[in-house]
Amino acid sequence: MSSAPATDPYDDAGRPRTVLGTSAFGQNERAFPVYDAYWEGGGRAFDTAWLYGHAYGPGCCERAFGAWATSRGVQDEVWVLAKGAHTPECLPDRVEGQLNESFERMGRNGAALYMLHRDNPDVPVGEFVSVLADLVKRGLIGAYGMSNWPLERVKEAVAYARAHALPAPAGVSNQFSLIDMVHPIYPGTVTANDPQWRAWLAEEEVCLYPWASQGRGAHALDDPDELRTGPLAESWYSETNAERVRRARALADSKGVSATGLALAWTRSQPFPVAPLIGPRQVAEVRDSLAATAYTLSEAEREWLEHGTGTLPGV
Repeated sequence: MSSAPATDPYDDAGRPRTVLGTSAFGQNERAFPVYDAYWEGGGRAFDTAWLYGHAYGPGCCERAFGAWATSRGVQDEVWVLAKGAHTPECLPDRVEGQLNESFERMGRNGAALYMLHRDNPDVPVGEFVSVLADLVKRGLIGAYGMSNWPLERVKEAVAYARAHALPAPAGVSNQFSLIDMVHPIYPGTVTANDPQWRAWLAEEEVCLYPWASQGRGAHALDDPDELRTGPLAESWYSETNAERVRRARALADSKGVSATGLALAWTRSQPFPVAPLIGPRQVAEVRDSLAATAYTLSEAEREWLEHGTGTLPGV
């Protein structure tokens, strides 16, 4: 595993190295310390969504993020991934309306990347692509993509865009991490952690913006056996996953890094572009995640962590 200072928040292609999730922060007093730590550590990209915080107060997470960016004078510097048109409003005619509501809440007039938060298989792909491409043409968003879409529908979207000389999807935000999501965390959520997805991402060089990229806290458990008995069990427990948690802990100990940080390094060290969404809740967790961006795992380390194949010195 090699390390290098991660002073630049973007990679050589201009993609963010990490994207900080905002779904847990609907109150300024909770959000601001975490956002400040991320910014001070070099992070510049934020993941927002029209639906975040809806159960507690519609728009509260977007408003808190917008209030922070405005109060810190960084509205023109932040890189924003916005999402909308979640089920049951995953419809072409709801996209722009929700996007404008999100902009109003955040106090801004654009986003670097916009994604549909869910798919609606009853809607022809071309209808979604046409609406999203028009938003790009009009300068409301820099690019578009899809979150929690199956591979075949994303392929259709790319093919439609190319056939009609429209901008193609620039990113996908499905779940992806060292441990597999064995049961959907939320209704309609989709994993990209299978051979078909990996091969397509590598071939097309479409960037994956994976959520739960560090395994939803599994690597921070006091005892790996808690994965089987604790609250994470339904979506994350399998003996394969438990073994991956154990191997990550062993390799992390040998490297002097946290197991959660090592899991993030695994997610980032793929043979295709990855800009992981991270979900720290505390300042210390932010710093741990940012420190992990300095590490790149070798292919041998990636394979050993995932499959247990080969032997790593000192482990």
